[in-house]
Amino acid sequence: METFDILITDHIAEEGLEILNQHPDIRYEIKAGIKNVDLKPIIGNYDAVITRSGTTVDADLIENTGKLKIIGRAGVGLDNVDIEAASKKGLIVMNAPTGNTLAATELTMGMILAACRKIPAADQSVKAGEWDRKRFMGIQLSNKVLGIIGMGRIGSNVAVRCKAFGMKIMVYDPYIKQSRADSIGVTLCDTMEEVLKNADVLTFHTPLTQETKGIMGAKEFALMKDGAVLVNCARGGLVDEDALYDAVKSGKLFSAATDVYSAEPPVGNKLLTLDNIFVTPHIGANTHEGQKGVAVIICEQIVNALHGESYANAVNIPYMKSQLPEDMQRYFELAESMGKMASQIIDGRPEELRFTMVGKRFEEDFGERTFDSPFNYQPFTIAALKGFMEVALTDAVSYINSPYLAKDRNIHVMESKTDHYAKYNDLLVLTVKTHDGEIVIGGTVFPDQKGRITFIDKYNLDLTAEGNYLYFRNTDRPGVVGKVGTLLGENGVNIANFELSRVSDKGSEAVSFVLVDDPITQSVLGKIMGIDGIIEAKAIKL
Repeated sequence: METFDILITDHIAEEGLEILNQHPDIRYEIKAGIKNVDLKPIIGNYDAVITRSGTTVDADLIENTGKLKIIGRAGVGLDNVDIEAASKKGLIVMNAPTGNTLAATELTMGMILAACRKIPAADQSVKAGEWDRKRFMGIQLSNKVLGIIGMGRIGSNVAVRCKAFGMKIMVYDPYIKQSRADSIGVTLCDTMEEVLKNADVLTFHTPLTQETKGIMGAKEFALMKDGAVLVNCARGGLVDEDALYDAVKSGKLFSAATDVYSAEPPVGNKLLTLDNIFVTPHIGANTHEGQKGVAVIICEQIVNALHGESYANAVNIPYMKSQLPEDMQRYFELAESMGKMASQIIDGRPEELRFTMVGKRFEEDFGERTFDSPFNYQPFTIAALKGFMEVALTDAVSYINSPYLAKDRNIHVMESKTDHYAKYNDLLVLTVKTHDGEIVIGGTVFPDQKGRITFIDKYNLDLTAEGNYLYFRNTDRPGVVGKVGTLLGENGVNIANFELSRVSDKGSEAVSFVLVDDPITQSVLGKIMGIDGIIEAKAIKL
């Protein structure tokens, strides 16, 4: 009988170990707290490694993988795992994103109540022998407005519970549909500013991405009601801590509560000096039930994967692409880039994603499914969907879970094949519809095996499907493009290629895609938007 060896580098709940004990072909060792210098020489002796946050799985640690197949994280975040390095080694990386949802939800509720009623400060006061009731005048939740930034699993659960307190719920999440908001009974806002202006209590439930980093700064605090409350149990870095300190100290905010920090532990953080900022040490997942949940999920998944059975929550799936013929792998990569492009260009909440494969090379079905899923999409559709979703959700998105994430957000995904599309014999076409409009992107792979985006809506293009781009749309008149080029040069931005397209004679609109060596900063984008004739400008990363 073939046996499998698992190494556990952090303490996990006993319920997870019981699952491993049920399988005579599974052997495991617990080396909680093992250092990387000691782990590196032996990691290849194991088929799987289970960790929480104590082990940093970087490229150096997995340089020699031996028989290692799986890295399992008993939790949600994967900040301590180099997913790209693991993927290059052919390792499956999996987590347990649903195991501690209720733990994080309930901590958020506790922090809301603590901040509104100053419960921790009142506790300390009484234990110090004081009886100063007036000092602890609080805020009642009933008939107040709760603002939620990000309505995924945790945000949705917080909304349901706060409705039971008699609160009105306003939400900003550009990646959910109106029907999803209606099903929960919340008001979906078009802008974050609308939520900020109306919220009596504001809470964050969004991942930390390039887009969301510092999403709450001094400008945003100025928009809030005087005497409002802010709670962050999501990710450090979402809220500018200096701006939060100023808002609370000045009296702009009644109070705040945070479980997460830009640097952890928050040694020397001035948020800790204010009596009406209530803090906890990143304990969102720290309940017995939550730790049991993530342990059970990760152990079940690893056992199934080692036995060749279906599993979910892999954040990478290296075998999907590798099972394709080499020429079709290029189309897979192109599809993912098209999804990223669409997500970064289009405005509005996505409602529908249609993916069409054109030509004889797509007649057969590619790749056997090796995981349970009600979605029978081809790999190219999944690649496009993954690219589209990960712009907002980053490492929470995988080739496996992207259809589920779309379904949760009521995004309707359709797939089709056809023999012919305009003048192309082999083509991928991605159409994304939002409540605000529609975008159509076409792409193909040229004989040099390079994926190219050949058109976007009515504009014919020839874009390499990788790299950093400046995209802008402008009134087609002399001087506009030249001013953009001059401005880029003045700001040290090196241009690698420049693609311009218009649909008719001069005087109409034109679009340009400028391939640059480094990502375009928000500062440079702002300057470009100040050029007369520029209609819109965006930084695109493929």
